[in-house]
Amino acid sequence: MGHDVYICYDNENKEVGEEIYRVFEKNNIKSWIKSKHMSSADSVDKITNAIADSKCFLLVFSKHTKDTNYVLTEADIAFSREIPIVVYKIDDTKIGGNLEFILENQVVVNSFPYSKRQLETLVKKTSEIVGKPVSKVKIDSESVSFFDEINPRKRENKIEKYIKIAIPVVIALVLVYFFLILPMGQNTTGDGLFSMNITDVDVSGTNYIVHGESYNLPSDSQNYVMNIKFFDAQDNMLFEVNSTADEFKSGIMWQGDINADNATHVGFKLIDLNNNVISTDDYVISS
Repeated sequence: MGHDVYICYDNENKEVGEEIYRVFEKNNIKSWIKSKHMSSADSVDKITNAIADSKCFLLVFSKHTKDTNYVLTEADIAFSREIPIVVYKIDDTKIGGNLEFILENQVVVNSFPYSKRQLETLVKKTSEIVGKPVSKVKIDSESVSFFDEINPRKRENKIEKYIKIAIPVVIALVLVYFFLILPMGQNTTGDGLFSMNITDVDVSGTNYIVHGESYNLPSDSQNYVMNIKFFDAQDNMLFEVNSTADEFKSGIMWQGDINADNATHVGFKLIDLNNNVISTDDYVISS
C-alpha cells in the first residue's frame, strides 16, 4: 500500500485539502490527493483504487461539500468498503442528506475554534487510525496561519473576549477542584466499565461550561472521543465539538463560546476509535 489516507474535498476547498496533505506529510502520514496524484488523462478507476488502498478516508467538509455529488460518491465508496472516515469540518454547516447517514458514526473534528489545537487533534486521531501514532505533532506557523484565516470563529477585540471568558472559567475550575475533585476522587462503577456523563452545564451569555464525571477512566483515554452537541428548543443543532477523553480535566468536559445563547439541551456520546458507542447522555440545561 503506497499511502495511508485518501483526502477528499470539493473543488472550492482544494487549498484546504492541499494544506492538510502538507501537514500529514510532515507527520509521516502518507496521503493521496487528486490535485497531486491525478491527471486529466487518468480514468476515474484511479480514484476508486486510491480509496480502496487507503487505511483512512479524510473528508474536508464545508458548505460546498453537501451539494457535491462526487464527494458523496467517494465517501460512499469508502463507507461500503468499511474504511474509517475522519471528517474535518471547516465551517458551521450541518451534515445532512445522504452524507448524514454515511458519517453518523464516523470521527468528526472541527477546524475551529483553535486552529493549532484542532490540527493537532486531527493528526493524532488520523495517525492512530492508520497505525502510525504520533507522540509529538508537527504543526508549523504557516499551517496555523492558513486555518486561522478561514476560521469561522474569528472575532474582533480578541483580548477583551478572552478576558471575559477566562474569569468565570478560572472561578469554576477552582470551585470544581476544591468541592468535587478533592473530596470525591475518581468514580467507579460496579461492573468496571469506562463511561462518562454530563453533570451540569454553566451558561454565561454564549459561553458554556460542560461539567461531567467519568467512571473507570482508562490509561489509554486518548483513544476515546467525546462528542458534544448543543441543541435549541426546536432540536436544531447549534454547535458540535469533539475532543479526546484524556482532555477531561477537573470535572470540565468542555468549555467555550458556541456563538449562541439559546441552547436548551445537550447530547453527549463517548465512542472509541472503532466508532463503538461506549456511553450516551442527554442533558437539559436549566433556565
